Amino acid sequence: MDVPPVLLVVAIAIVVLAFAAYQYWAAEQRRQALAAFAAAEGLAFDRSPPRTMLQGFAAFDPFTTGHSRRAANLVHGARGEIEWECFDYRYTTGSGKHQQTHIVGVAAARVDLAFPRLEVRPEGIFDRLAAAIGFDDIDFESAEFSRRYYVKSADRKFAYDLIHPQMMEYLLACPPRKWQATGPMIVLTRSAYYSPEDLGATMRMIEGFLERVPGFVRQDIGLRSA
Repeated sequence: MDVPPVLLVVAIAIVVLAFAAYQYWAAEQRRQALAAFAAAEGLAFDRSPPRTMLQGFAAFDPFTTGHSRRAANLVHGARGEIEWECFDYRYTTGSGKHQQTHIVGVAAARVDLAFPRLEVRPEGIFDRLAAAIGFDDIDFESAEFSRRYYVKSADRKFAYDLIHPQMMEYLLACPPRKWQATGPMIVLTRSAYYSPEDLGATMRMIEGFLERVPGFVRQDIGLRSA
């Protein structure tokens, strides 16, 4: 039996509306969970932070890529010696049928130090191809760490001092993230928004990283001794 076109259109419309309603409900539930997480951690929550906030991330990837850049669901405030800014970020590349929206979960920590520019991220196929033609990253004594991570820094000596054997073990045990540091900020990003549980784990991951910064490096880059 053939379905009349008008009934088919109505059925499709109902499905689309139901899906949109579910997405809205799920997003609202997550916002409420993030707000509760922030309150439990002694932090603040802002579902619609000002766009000017993103100006402080211009030195980091991917905050100067694409267009229609927006931040939402900001968990922020001081806890101990760390000032936190954790939020959802999205931006768009391309246009027309080639347009693509990218979503990023961001966890940023501002601390009392002055990092030389540093990037530590999972190594990809293009990094290996670049290494094959002589554009190599910084390699370390741990072959496993050097295979797993691409490391780039404005100061190679600083990178070797910071990423000592215990730090390598720590990063290998952590979920893969893109770590960036410049000046007083450490920024971790991933290609998905954070749940409250994931965000809490990521904040602890940054705290663990800072705990493993050697004392002489803390002194050199101005970080107060723990």
